Amino acid sequence: MAMIEFNLNVLKSYTLNKYIRAERQNRYIGSKMKKQATNYCQLVVQQAMVDGVRFEWPCMLELRWYVPDKRTDSDNWAFMKKFILDGMQKANVRGKTFLPNDSLNYVTGFHESFEIDKNNPRVEIRVKR
Repeated sequence: MAMIEFNLNVLKSYTLNKYIRAERQNRYIGSKMKKQATNYCQLVVQQAMVDGVRFEWPCMLELRWYVPDKRTDSDNWAFMKKFILDGMQKANVRGKTFLPNDSLNYVTGFHESFEIDKNNPRVEIRVKR
């Protein structure tokens, strides 16, 4: 089954509370955070595309969050799907875009679960069947 995996050690700087704090401090800092997180996600998706990963749209996405500990609320982690979906839209290999648009025409919903993995924090994304 096709899966894309994002490293939460990279994304942990972009949780909801940190993003809100940055936006309140200065909108340019928040904008820079969004751009950095989206660019990371774009690169991960582009590599997955090179490796042959494809999702059939429209579909529901399953996100399995393996977080490092219980200190950060699940909604703070789940917020990052904004950056992930934007990265999926920006990802382009040989003229093919991974996700044409993240509207309901393509992404029909989400199924999310959370577990603890101190050694390998990540989020795995698959098509939910």
